[in-house]
Amino acid sequence: MAALLLTACTAPVTPTPTAAPPTAAPPTVAPATPAPAATPSGPILPAPLYVLELGQVARIERDATTRNLVTNERSTISGVPPIATFAASPQGSLAYVVGDLEADRLVISDGRGAEGTVRYSQPGHELSDLVFSPDGATIALRLLNNNEPADIPSGLYRIPIAGGAPELLQADDPVDDVVNPSRAVSGYQPAAYSPDGARLLVYVQSLFYEDCVLGIIPAAGGTVRRIELPAGIRTYCAEAVWTPDSAALLFLAGPAEGPAAGPQLWRADAATGAAELLLGGELYARAPLARGDGTIRFFLARVERDASGSVIGGSFAPAELSAPGAAPRELGPAFPDRLERALWAPDGSGAVLELSPAEAVPELHWSPIAGEPLRLPSTRERIGGLAWGAAELRALNAAPEARYLLQP
Repeated sequence: MAALLLTACTAPVTPTPTAAPPTAAPPTVAPATPAPAATPSGPILPAPLYVLELGQVARIERDATTRNLVTNERSTISGVPPIATFAASPQGSLAYVVGDLEADRLVISDGRGAEGTVRYSQPGHELSDLVFSPDGATIALRLLNNNEPADIPSGLYRIPIAGGAPELLQADDPVDDVVNPSRAVSGYQPAAYSPDGARLLVYVQSLFYEDCVLGIIPAAGGTVRRIELPAGIRTYCAEAVWTPDSAALLFLAGPAEGPAAGPQLWRADAATGAAELLLGGELYARAPLARGDGTIRFFLARVERDASGSVIGGSFAPAELSAPGAAPRELGPAFPDRLERALWAPDGSGAVLELSPAEAVPELHWSPIAGEPLRLPSTRERIGGLAWGAAELRALNAAPEARYLLQP
């Protein structure tokens, strides 16, 4: 059953930067895609949307129709997409890694791909998992050092956008036994800065097994505090998020084995690491979002069983949780397509969904809470990443009136 629900819920540390989508999702996601009967007069998306497809970054404007490539990178590695990872800063900058035989290149550009500058490139250093700090001044990343002997350790680093050498925040654990390494030997990859910029959520991945747990480290480096869970409960990395006050994390975890195995909704205190189950039983979750009013929006996943109890299918529906243990309130109809990934609007008013309908190519949808879903322009190939761009206030002069709208 877990395989049914989990396509984007695991985040293994890989020896090379990869844009492969998360590792778990259900054959259950997303409403139909009828286009609106009339073209809306104002912006549809809350901000410009960046999409990584076929090794390049594209930008979809707020009209949900205009789509342009903002990168045109090339790689000398045959058959490997040029760009495998990217990030967008709140201030409008883009960062992405171009993979090449000589060395990976960390490139910083403006929001339309112009003025691209290589900020870091060193032979043997593979770069992945880019995360901007809230002020946009720093990028956290994972660096895998393939040089022998290694000039710097593999691990979690940060690099100033203005330029400079990478600063080590947390080195990977040393291998305790090269023949039979233990599960405790871990690597560290950045996931998200806290909104106040003081701490960094990290995925702590076993380097030789599939184990993953969450950790929190001070933004300037220091001790990693791991989120501890009861025995038999596993963490599904890749969809953990901060609460707006930076005091807690929302994440997915659940029984590792048995008929109830699957991603349930949990919360952890950022200061103590103590975790609590918010939604249990056979109510599963994907893509949580913590809102400023204390409510949580997510995709509620349900499984369907036959008379013998075997799982035969499932569905997803946007939902809201008002308090731990409360019954979730569904915000829209359930849908049966496979949910590969979801990116909520910051205010929870809707979400961009990558869906894989049965025996069909992937689709990209904007699914507002109030309104009809809309198919977004895409290559109809698997997506390597999604990110909102910066939006700013601009005056629009439209006769006979002038109005202010959030425009890209």
